[in-house]
Amino acid sequence: MSKKMMLCILFVLTVFSMLVLAVAGKSRFPLINKAVAVVLLPAENGITAVAHLGDSIRGYWRSLTVLQEENEELKRDNAELRNANIAMASIYAENQQLRQLLQYKEQHPTQTTVPGKVIARNFGDLRDSLYINIGADKGLQREMAVVNNDGLVGIIDEVYDDYARVLLITSSKCRIGGRVLRNDSRAVGVTCGRSSAGDSLIMEHIFREASIREGDVIVTSGYSGSHPENILIGKVTGVSVDSVGLLQQAEVVPSADIADVEQVLVITSFTPQPKIEVNSVEQGGQAK
Repeated sequence: MSKKMMLCILFVLTVFSMLVLAVAGKSRFPLINKAVAVVLLPAENGITAVAHLGDSIRGYWRSLTVLQEENEELKRDNAELRNANIAMASIYAENQQLRQLLQYKEQHPTQTTVPGKVIARNFGDLRDSLYINIGADKGLQREMAVVNNDGLVGIIDEVYDDYARVLLITSSKCRIGGRVLRNDSRAVGVTCGRSSAGDSLIMEHIFREASIREGDVIVTSGYSGSHPENILIGKVTGVSVDSVGLLQQAEVVPSADIADVEQVLVITSFTPQPKIEVNSVEQGGQAK
């Protein structure tokens, strides 16, 4: 090895040693310490800043993950609360209807009734029929009256082992004897649904001389013997003479809200009542 090469190596080692001592803070040459500080301090600050940035990014992702987990948990809690509220509202509505049916039973002690629940409707025509969850197993028979606390809902049309079809009073196929509930009138006729007139009924075959007017309350006549008399059907909203001019007909709004029926009573047997008091009938209530 030449002398020049050895001098270069010795110089490099000397400079390297001085740098190491300067970085370690042990150099006795202040000028070298300052030079090293000027060179290395920005790099050190940059490395420190990068390290801090990495820590910040890791902290951000950790926080974001925690927030996402908390958000998912809140969504689950909200869904559970919504479901619980829906269930409570459904239970409350059902209890209200059951209490009303109990009132009907208490007000009509001469009638034997069986409670039933609506399980299906005729979606082809919601005014035509519905199905309830009781049938021959509870003693149901065709033509039995189906009621709720507001009045007549319909009559039993078909009976199966554990369910039955109810023909609604708003069906054009449902024909029930009705009469005016007024002290000075006993006008009678036949009520049935009107397929082209929404939920309104028509009372037909009323003698032209019979007294019937707007506001009269219509109840069942009981002439068929299949269901009791004096079940509230609805209220007269208009009277006219038929196309022949021999009979009257009346438009009747049913007292029971057919679209809202969920719980019903089927009258399986009854004892005829000798009379009915007009004052016991209130607007929108059930004849007693």
